[in-house]
Amino acid sequence: MSTGGYISGIGHAGLLIWLVMGWGFDSEPLDFEVAPVSVVSGEEYAALVAATSPQPQTELPPALESPVVEETPPAPETPVETPAEAAPPPPAPEAPAEETPPPPAPEPLPEPPAEMAEEIAPPPPPPAAAPAPTQVPEIAERPVPRPAPRVAPEAVAPPPPDAQVADVVREAATPEAESAEVAEIEEEATAPEEATTEIVTEAEEPASAPETPPAPQVAALAPPSAPRPPSRPARAAPEPEPAPETPAQTQTAASENVTPEPEPAPSTDTSDAVADALAAALASTPAPSAPAAAANPGPPMTGAEQDAFRFAVQQCWNVDVGSEAARVTLTVAFDLDPQGRVQGDVRRISGAGGSDGAIEAAFQAARRAILRCQRDGYVLPADKYEQWKEVEMTFDPSGMRMR
Repeated sequence: MSTGGYISGIGHAGLLIWLVMGWGFDSEPLDFEVAPVSVVSGEEYAALVAATSPQPQTELPPALESPVVEETPPAPETPVETPAEAAPPPPAPEAPAEETPPPPAPEPLPEPPAEMAEEIAPPPPPPAAAPAPTQVPEIAERPVPRPAPRVAPEAVAPPPPDAQVADVVREAATPEAESAEVAEIEEEATAPEEATTEIVTEAEEPASAPETPPAPQVAALAPPSAPRPPSRPARAAPEPEPAPETPAQTQTAASENVTPEPEPAPSTDTSDAVADALAAALASTPAPSAPAAAANPGPPMTGAEQDAFRFAVQQCWNVDVGSEAARVTLTVAFDLDPQGRVQGDVRRISGAGGSDGAIEAAFQAARRAILRCQRDGYVLPADKYEQWKEVEMTFDPSGMRMR
């Protein structure tokens, strides 16, 4: 073991002994203060506190003295004596009814002196009775028209009962005895049908129409010396049309009226003979035979062939979806040669679903699609040329169709 170890062990051992033995740690004890204490109960403590703290004194009002009531002694009861039953007194005789004298007449008032009578003003006359209020007839602000079966710009009064309804007013014509040669046609009086300017409903009450004065008679207003107008002449009876003459009768009459002319001498010109010979030659020539029947159109195109043709055109068909032309349904027609190329121009058959400008734009788009996609010719079956040489195609945004 080294020297350092010894030194360390001795130092630690000495420190422990010093701590255990307490050398150098002794000190004087501290002073304690002692106070006397007495034990009291709770009641004694409360009495001590109450004695030291002042209590507020409340002044009570003086008590009211009640009056003294003297009691009176009750009075002694006196016995009640029951008297003996006495005999009933005799009934008294009935007194005669007294006649009431009539009331005295009132004394007349003394007349006042003349001077006082003048001073007294006569009593005012009684107020006159108020006049009875006159009943004013109720007048509508706007008269309600009478209902009529017809509505016209101007109101028309109802016609007389014996007049016929007509558009023109006409007075009745009286027959004249003066003109016996000419037959007269009596005219009945006519008048227009009753009309009103508006339709009258059931809720409206028609205003009472003023009574229509009787129609004045024209004969009474005319002066007595005025001549009566001549009556209308009767229509003349139509003359019977002569029966049409037959040609035989006409020729007979003409032959009777026309004198026979001498027959011309036969001419030596041979032009008529040449013309007759040519006519006979043409008549003997047989008529040309009817054209041969149309070539056999062949079998119809199948659905696959039509779809292939429609798909070839549809590849070049461009339509602006946002424009009005995209809603147009258009039908066009065009001709094809045996090689499948377009002959002539594309024709518009019909168009619907937009304005004229939209239909024209849709037609130009369809025409460009047909001409652009043909290239060297559409691939179509050659044996069915009669079926597809004339094509009618419908361009519909929902689905293109072909016939």
